[in-house]
Amino acid sequence: MDEIINLADNKRVWHQKFIDYTEFIVASPIYKDLYFERGADKRVKWVIAGKSENGKKRRKWWVDQCIKNEIAIEPGCYAKVALKIHPTKIHICQICGKGLSIEYVYPNRRTTASLKKEFNVSIVPFSKDIFQIIQEIVKGNNDIDKIKRVFKIPKDETISLNNIKNYIRQNYVDGFAKGFLSPGAMSNSPDRFDGYHSDGACCRHESDKGPHKDNLQRYGQDRRVYENWADGDWKMADRLMSYFRKHGVSADHIGPISLGFCHRPKFHPLTRAENSAKNNRMSLSDVQVLLEDEKTEQVVSWHSKQIWDLLKNKVKTDADALRLSDLMRKNLHYVLIVFSMIDEKGFREFLTKFLNPDYSYFDYKFEGFDPETGKYSKVISKRRTGQNQLNNINHYSRVAFEKLKEYRSIENRKINIWKNDTIQAELENLFALLNEANEVDAKIQLDNLFGLLAALLAKENW
Repeated sequence: MDEIINLADNKRVWHQKFIDYTEFIVASPIYKDLYFERGADKRVKWVIAGKSENGKKRRKWWVDQCIKNEIAIEPGCYAKVALKIHPTKIHICQICGKGLSIEYVYPNRRTTASLKKEFNVSIVPFSKDIFQIIQEIVKGNNDIDKIKRVFKIPKDETISLNNIKNYIRQNYVDGFAKGFLSPGAMSNSPDRFDGYHSDGACCRHESDKGPHKDNLQRYGQDRRVYENWADGDWKMADRLMSYFRKHGVSADHIGPISLGFCHRPKFHPLTRAENSAKNNRMSLSDVQVLLEDEKTEQVVSWHSKQIWDLLKNKVKTDADALRLSDLMRKNLHYVLIVFSMIDEKGFREFLTKFLNPDYSYFDYKFEGFDPETGKYSKVISKRRTGQNQLNNINHYSRVAFEKLKEYRSIENRKINIWKNDTIQAELENLFALLNEANEVDAKIQLDNLFGLLAALLAKENW
């Protein structure tokens, strides 16, 4: 029986094969000079927060690897270099110890369904790669035509079994899947030492309790909107996202919600793998789109507008865009800490004014949707009132305040996290106004506080 070990200072159960994997990776000359340390149990501290000082050391190493391997510094670059330099291309799952390829070689849900339809075969997820599957199921020319249909290979292209494999490798595996295939582990640089989530795809659906797969599809909603207190017509945006999902395409927020941008009905179509690799990092082109869009609509939530306005016109390169992404994420972290303090002191009613529950009373249909561009020709709205709408509102509010409750337990929130006496004094002034039930001046004071935090971040980091 494979041994499973509980590592106290890592606070999770690690499979022995994963422990062996960590030792093999840190000993590889490929990762020479990539920072790591060991815990009290002598095991490798595999995870480091990317925004910590040690996390910044790791990020610099990954940037250097991109430069060394001639990979452009842009969203998704760490995923590309992590795959390129990995010594075995096999990642070991922390939970079950299974080894899976980090290449995009496993059929995703859409492709698995297509294979079942064409060949009447049931495929256990992540049990075999696409090349093994093709070798088993393709027996003749008729089967080759079926594979062409599954992978959208042009009908008039003459192709043999070996050529099919080469076609899939060149167009889908090496091209990061294009919506048909998935890797055995998702990218997570620089937080994880090897650049990949510790849990393999075999177990990630069980270990990841966040906005993942079934729980998002069940509600047709993106709970990150509520968790990050985002502005925007979330109902209309959620409905548009569902059109992307129906076409097997991932909807990429041009301005990520987790950086403080609005949840608005405009997305770039990406594969799920591409969207995961991009994560919450913006590129120069993203910033340029946002600058153009904000001439006619709101693109950033009110609480994050000041950091955006301070720095948006200073972004000249993809590296600048990544830098802005980091600062906006940190700014939103501060915003949610302030909100959690307000909630903890009993002023929840004041905070509810910053939520947008009324969007729940509308539903939308989109005509002429094009999954290649993410655009549509017409949107039709319909007002709805009923129990489902009330349930959505209650769910919205519950998730938003649950997130603030999580922030109450953040250890460094209990000290002077800002390390700035002026900001701390302004925070106390805010609480004084709330105690006086002066919500008008309290909102002005809150805006002023967020402006000071944004200025502090910009001064220290730009």
